[in-house]
Amino acid sequence: DQKEQVTPRILAGGQHVVQLDGEGTYQCSLTGLIFEVTGAIKITYCLLSWSKYASLVKKPWIVGGPLFDVCCDGAAALTSIQFPHSLCLSG
Repeated sequence: DQKEQVTPRILAGGQHVVQLDGEGTYQCSLTGLIFEVTGAIKITYCLLSWSKYASLVKKPWIVGGPLFDVCCDGAAALTSIQFPHSLCLSG
């Protein structure tokens, strides 16, 4: 399975933006997110803090892994997102 590496543009507030120009499978070089798309699409995403949402997670579930907010223009072209199970924030 071939994934094209893409490096997002970083906006204020820690938002990431990628403009994908055509069909394929793309992997963000910074977060590990994998996007499968059928056509051109602009995807904006950011890492959120679990501190605001942890109370929504009820037992037996536990908080585990990064939490992302993902938005896109042309959602019909986005067929799947694969989220990483972990994310190293220490560089």
